Amino acid sequence: MVAATTPDPGAARRSGLRWVGAGLADQLVMASANAGNTLLALILLDRRRAGIMLLSLGIAYVVMSVNRAFVGDVLLAMASRMEGQRRDRLVRDGLASAVCIGVAASLVALVVWAVAPHEPDIDLRDLIWLAPFLPMILLHDTGRYTYLSARESGKALQIDLVWVSTQGLTVAVLYLLHAATAGGLLAAWGIGATVGGTFFLVRTKARPWLGRPRRWATQTRRLSGWFTATTLIGQFQVQAVGFLVAWRLTARELSGLRGAQTVLLQPVQNLILAMFGLLVPRASRLARDAARLPEPAAGAAAAALRRQTRLLALLFGGMGLLLTLVLWPLAHFVLVHIHKFADIAPLALPMSIQAGIYLLQMPFTAAMRGMHRARMLFAQYAIFTTTSLTGLVVGANVDRLTGAAWGLTIGASVGLAAMIGLYEYALRWLGDAEPDDITDSDGFTIVKPVSVSR
Repeated sequence: MVAATTPDPGAARRSGLRWVGAGLADQLVMASANAGNTLLALILLDRRRAGIMLLSLGIAYVVMSVNRAFVGDVLLAMASRMEGQRRDRLVRDGLASAVCIGVAASLVALVVWAVAPHEPDIDLRDLIWLAPFLPMILLHDTGRYTYLSARESGKALQIDLVWVSTQGLTVAVLYLLHAATAGGLLAAWGIGATVGGTFFLVRTKARPWLGRPRRWATQTRRLSGWFTATTLIGQFQVQAVGFLVAWRLTARELSGLRGAQTVLLQPVQNLILAMFGLLVPRASRLARDAARLPEPAAGAAAAALRRQTRLLALLFGGMGLLLTLVLWPLAHFVLVHIHKFADIAPLALPMSIQAGIYLLQMPFTAAMRGMHRARMLFAQYAIFTTTSLTGLVVGANVDRLTGAAWGLTIGASVGLAAMIGLYEYALRWLGDAEPDDITDSDGFTIVKPVSVSR
């Protein structure tokens, strides 16, 4: 007779801390790698050649963002609810879809490279170095999201370290051979992704060539379509900020705004991305249980999701307030003592407030993704983008650079209010059959809706 074992709360807590720590470390690695691509170009190339390279690299980042929305974010929200055969097939279809997006992007990049003139301000000659690697870049990134959806952030960290270490070794060899050209740096990035993606395929025995992208598009359309549309709005907003500011302000002021955003907002945005990878899968499973389990388990799951969102909002709201109180005076003090950047010191306060707003909004966004309310997320981002760009133009007219920064902060505030309102509205349907509960054409149930009496 085997004695029953009592669960060890300490062991569970330590396991949870390792999971969170690995997730944060994984995002730090990827954020550092992305920043490193820019820094390596600026350090190893002359300024003009680096600028040409970064134009093509920026296009690759846009392709990655679209793929993350169409595949990666959907895996976080949907695959985290599944087990066994259902999950394996969904992951396989997602990997196949990522590869197809990569192949299509490669072909487009080759066409653009072949026909686009090499103008002084818009020169895309380096697309030729990225095109061969885009399928593996997207496959690796999708593999990372596959691990995150299964709450295996440690394994995601491992394949990302394989990517980064391979890329770093390749760059070191190029540097020693005096061959660190723009093409070589981009090829090193792609080689790292290829090795990392291959490591993922060997380790998981995944077979993306057996997946069906058309089935993925059919099964996930209610999430992938709206997630992708939201990302495209986000990309439009990023580009529009630059063009609108350039229209109203000088190039020096534009570089100041971009620099302040990079230093003050980018680290917070990287933290938010890491937390999405940790929170969305749990929120998704709680929302699923609220819809599929009988009472009282369904009610307990719904209450747990509300409680998680409320506690995280208090935690990250407090972090946002503390960040503002510390970052604002510190950044202002440093900037005013550097003559080159003294003119952007007034941006420290609005940018710090904006960072705090994004932290407070994060738990509500994670809950909405977990509840599969993709259409509401799109509506919120449309409100945020419209308000931000309007505030940017009005602020730039009134008070130039400082006014533009405050206009963006007002847009973030309106976006936060819209997100909280939509979250409260979405809670009315928590526990009901969700918008993407479907059975595909093969009779394979994606999420089986269960009527739960209240």
